[in-house]
Amino acid sequence: MPVSDSWKKNLPLQNETCFFILLSVMDIVLTNILMRQGAIEANPIAAFFFYRWNFSGLVAFKMALVAAICVIAQLIAVRNPQAARGVLVAGIVIVGTVVAYSALLWWRQSGALFIG
Repeated sequence: MPVSDSWKKNLPLQNETCFFILLSVMDIVLTNILMRQGAIEANPIAAFFFYRWNFSGLVAFKMALVAAICVIAQLIAVRNPQAARGVLVAGIVIVGTVVAYSALLWWRQSGALFIG
């Protein structure tokens, strides 16, 4: 049976969406690494989920937010692709900043372990 042409099409803003998801997963990975080294979750809402349901709750919360943002961006893209791109780019900048800061913290922590 041939695959329908609708399954072959790219999603609107597919690259931006994938990059946003990738950065969000990197945020979760770095959060896990840092928390295992004694750091705390700085976001009070995420911290609530962590303290209530452990790391699984934190991951569920963060992935629910990522899913909601991706769905909202796709819904916006139907009428206004530029606005949807703006939503995703804003998310990429925000999460990218968090990932960069977390990576810096991890590098500083790891550097202190290996240099001394």
